[in-house]
Amino acid sequence: MATSVNQTEHGIIIRLKPCASQVVGDIERLVGLMPARDIIGLIDRVSLEANPRESKLGPVTEAIQESIIEDEGSADKLFPFKSKGILVASANYRTLDRGRFELWFTDKKTEGILDGGHNTLAIGAYILGQAALAAGASVPTRRSIAIWEKFKEEWESRREQLDAYQLYLRTEEGKKSLSDRQISILDFKIPVELLVPARIDDELCVDSFKRSLLSICDARNNNVQLTDDTKANQEGLFDAMRNLFQERDPEFEAQISWKTNDGGRIRSRDLAALAWIPLSKTTYVIGNDKIVEAPAPTQIYSGKARCLDKYIDLMRDGRITSEVGATQRELKDTQVLSALKLTTDIPRLFDLIYQMVPSNYKGNFGNISAVRRMGNNSGVYKTPFYELPADRPVPDGFVYPLVNSLRALIELDEETQELYWGTDPFEFIKTPEFGNAITLFSGVIQQSDYDPQKVGKGAMSYSSAEQSVELAYFKLKMMSHI
Repeated sequence: MATSVNQTEHGIIIRLKPCASQVVGDIERLVGLMPARDIIGLIDRVSLEANPRESKLGPVTEAIQESIIEDEGSADKLFPFKSKGILVASANYRTLDRGRFELWFTDKKTEGILDGGHNTLAIGAYILGQAALAAGASVPTRRSIAIWEKFKEEWESRREQLDAYQLYLRTEEGKKSLSDRQISILDFKIPVELLVPARIDDELCVDSFKRSLLSICDARNNNVQLTDDTKANQEGLFDAMRNLFQERDPEFEAQISWKTNDGGRIRSRDLAALAWIPLSKTTYVIGNDKIVEAPAPTQIYSGKARCLDKYIDLMRDGRITSEVGATQRELKDTQVLSALKLTTDIPRLFDLIYQMVPSNYKGNFGNISAVRRMGNNSGVYKTPFYELPADRPVPDGFVYPLVNSLRALIELDEETQELYWGTDPFEFIKTPEFGNAITLFSGVIQQSDYDPQKVGKGAMSYSSAEQSVELAYFKLKMMSHI
């Protein structure tokens, strides 16, 4: 068992009783049952950052809560055998008496609750409801706590109710008062696995323990296979992009889904695909420092998983990112950083071009069968990323080649080796020259039998659009030198 760890502030104390210990290599596993009321302190102090999937209420959590209710009304107390419980990991801890352990979570992306997020949410939501009943207040609606982030907000807002509920649970008189009102006294147990370093005073052992957590977390969650974008998020490969979007537009960034079930409507893999528009101009793709082949332009539309794979391969390279701690990587290359800065412009440019296509199309855009199929009775349409008003729905296959063509505006500063827009892209797409490029692109749509799939997956669509934009950009540059 571990020796004490010096800490300047109190950690989280949990009790596992009975408790069994297993040591394999650099990891000690402590297995036991935790009193349900102890999870209140755990929820207070941890997030689910270490859990790669965001938990949400649904049939799974409802079944867990039904098992709790059955357990509380039964003498058999079978809940620990019906639930997988939760898996907790801490690289910094100490052993106390009476089966108690004090934990500190210093790296919340890899430590904390690694598995059992749905159990934690289900139990937490149940406790929140019981605390409300004890206070004579309204029970939170399912919608108000549908995902972990919303649940934690509600949890914090009901702090006084939770504190008062805990006071009831600390005395026999208080528990009797709750029982008389048919309010739970939380007398069920939660199965817990606690992973800690086998030798807390051995720095190499602790470092090895930390390095193991990501693969353990991945394996434990493989009943619902983790998506590559979720794994990339856990490694920190999206951190730079997320921070740049946060700086540019916090409201937009808040709608991006960086990991499974986190409630965002915009998928991070879609942004990783669009990132290849500027990334394809880096020297790590087209120069002597090549790390990966850029995905084919068609893949930003029809091969987003492949684009994500290549993004991960690029970002994992030691020339692009460096290790931070045991499991995280941090962007260090300024050229890739400059490409990601340009990426933050592209979703809005996508939406603006989306709005422009119908009015610049040569012909009756509304008569295209694919466009008619996207119509609705309300006649209200929005763009995909920023939800701007649109006169007509536009198939994505008609938009992606035009958006990709903006790579023609991206230039490399030979001195700083950073990428930049050769001209303001937002002003450029307002020019008659870009409008003409869309009109010329109408021919590609017509030659592809008006089929968005053929347009979006056709290499000619992308080469034709880019050539038109290159010519328009060249003309503008010539005019500016007159």
